[in-house]
Amino acid sequence: MSLSRTGGIAALAFTALTGQANQATEVFEVASIKPDLSGSPNTQINLPDGGRMLVTNATVKTLVRNAYGLLAFQMAGGPKWLDDDKFDINAKTSRADKISSERLKPLLQSLLAERFGLRVHWETRQEQAYILMVDKGGPRFQLHSDTPGRGMNTRKSPHQVLMRGTDVPMAELASNPGNQLGRFVTDQTGLGGQYDLVLEWDPDQMADTTGPSLFTALREQLGLRLEPGKALVQVLVIDSVTRPTEN
Repeated sequence: MSLSRTGGIAALAFTALTGQANQATEVFEVASIKPDLSGSPNTQINLPDGGRMLVTNATVKTLVRNAYGLLAFQMAGGPKWLDDDKFDINAKTSRADKISSERLKPLLQSLLAERFGLRVHWETRQEQAYILMVDKGGPRFQLHSDTPGRGMNTRKSPHQVLMRGTDVPMAELASNPGNQLGRFVTDQTGLGGQYDLVLEWDPDQMADTTGPSLFTALREQLGLRLEPGKALVQVLVIDSVTRPTEN
C-alpha cells in the first residue's frame, strides 16, 4: 500500500488537534531510521502485514504531510534540509494487525516527535486561493445514482489526468486540484448532495499540448469555474526539528 495524502482543507480546519505529536496514544515499538543515499526520485510508504511500516526515500516534509494530512504547500517554517535529506524507515507496532491509514497518522506524529524532535502548532492564515463556483449554464454532472463505491479516483499518464468521482460532495471535488495548482481551493458552488462526475485534463500545457487545462476542463466538462481569491486556511508551522541519530 502506497500512501500520498493530499486531502482537503475541510478535513483539517475543524480537527481538534493540539499540534503536539507526542500526545498520540499509539507508538511504534521499534523503529530503524537511516539516511537514503540511493539518489532515487521515488518515495514509498508501505504498510505490510504484521503491524509494520516501511518507508523508502522520504523527506521529513513527506513524512509530516502524511502524518497530518497536509497539502504540499500547507506547512511553514523549518530548515532547508527538510526538503533535501531523505530517509529509510523500518518500524513495527506491538500489534500484529495491518496498520490502517487512520492509525498511520498518530503513529507517524509520535515517531516524528520522538526521533526527529518535531514540535509544531497550527495557525489560521489568510492565503491566496481559488474559489470553485458554478459557471453560467449550470453544472454538467448528475446527482449520485446507484453506481457502487464512493470516493475520488485519479489516474495519471503522460499529458493526461483522469479523475472519476463517485458519490462525492463538492467540497471533496474542490480539495483535489490544490496540489497541482499550488493553492487551496474552496467550494462556493452552493451545491449540496453527492455527485457522480468525470474530469479529464492535460497537466503539462506545453506547446504541443492537445488536451484542455484544468481550468478549461472544469468549465467545459463540469460547468464549473475557478476564480482567484483569498481564504482563511489552516497551516501547520514547524517550531523545531532535528536530524535523527542512526540505529
